[in-house]
Amino acid sequence: MRSVIIDGPATIRVDDRPDPVLPGPDGAVVAVSASGICGSDLHFYEGDYPMFEPVALGHEAVGTVVDIGPDVRTVRVGDRVLVSSVAGCGHCAGCATLDPIRCHSGPQIFGAGVLGGAQSELLAVPAADFQLLAVPDGIDDEQALLLTDNLATGWAAAQRADFPAGGTVAVIGLGAVGLCAVRSALFQGAATVLAVDPVPQRRDRAAAMGA
Repeated sequence: MRSVIIDGPATIRVDDRPDPVLPGPDGAVVAVSASGICGSDLHFYEGDYPMFEPVALGHEAVGTVVDIGPDVRTVRVGDRVLVSSVAGCGHCAGCATLDPIRCHSGPQIFGAGVLGGAQSELLAVPAADFQLLAVPDGIDDEQALLLTDNLATGWAAAQRADFPAGGTVAVIGLGAVGLCAVRSALFQGAATVLAVDPVPQRRDRAAAMGA
């Protein structure tokens, strides 16, 4: 398969890698149809994260299930799915909260070295019942892609702000996640959202959303 590979700061290429195999009886393999570029990927590119070997980038993916292990119950071959950007074991008390960041085994991020990168033709997904969610027909790949990371992160940030209905909340930084937080805060009942960013175009976009 083809993957986006980074070897070091500002050194990126598309190269051949072996096709992934099932990561266990509860795993799946997904043929990626859409993948996003996150600010975390740019940290690799800019040299902010140490690298000890080439890394296949990406942790935002939507695609079609092409193989599943015998223990997978919630998705089937042929299903269009979104992939959680963070992988948990799916079985511990932390994962029982439905937040993979709390996984007692230590959450893993796709495209950070241990797991494969989502900017690849194929992606091996462990604990598929926990990591994969079938996408309804009325949602296209680009819309579903937002749910893999940016919108989910912005939504959680707005929830954790714990503002009262009709309250005021500030969103500092209006990149992709920040703009999703603006939209989420308004949807969750904020009357006023203060959108803060030094880039005028970003502020304009937030204002168009109602900030």
